[in-house]
Amino acid sequence: MSDSVLSRSSVADLDRRTFAGLLSGIIVLGLALQVFLSTQPTTLSIELGRIVTLAPIVVATLAYVRTRPTAAAWEIGAVAVWGFLAQRIVDIAWFIAGPALAGAVGVSAILLSGGAELRLAELLRYLGTVAVFAGFYTAAASRRDRPIVSAITLMAVPVVLVVIYAAI
Repeated sequence: MSDSVLSRSSVADLDRRTFAGLLSGIIVLGLALQVFLSTQPTTLSIELGRIVTLAPIVVATLAYVRTRPTAAAWEIGAVAVWGFLAQRIVDIAWFIAGPALAGAVGVSAILLSGGAELRLAELLRYLGTVAVFAGFYTAAASRRDRPIVSAITLMAVPVVLVVIYAAI
């Protein structure tokens, strides 16, 4: 059986600089796609938006595997699926509670700035999402001796994301 390029052992064996470069490349790719989507709406917007949505999950899962290289494949899959579900929970919560939490932006302010504050808010939300996912997944992976604490840490991700979205 041949090892894939990004098997669990290869991610865990990467030196710090290479691993940071891999994560930085994924984050910058997602950020570039986010900028492209906010400035140039195209017919590929839905597909590119899905890639932007997956970037924080990929970064978080790689951070989890790097911190906990002995994790079983089902555990890694469950963590990745939870990342996707957590983003959906945040989307629903933000749709329901977002206008009340974020307040109203005046139409004249949007027109004067050309929508710059909306674009900036989207970019900051993306970076905040990546930071929360990577940080909480790394913290959950480091709690090998306490699986309940790891689960609670992962369950807190949607709550923290809604708080960050409200702050931006």
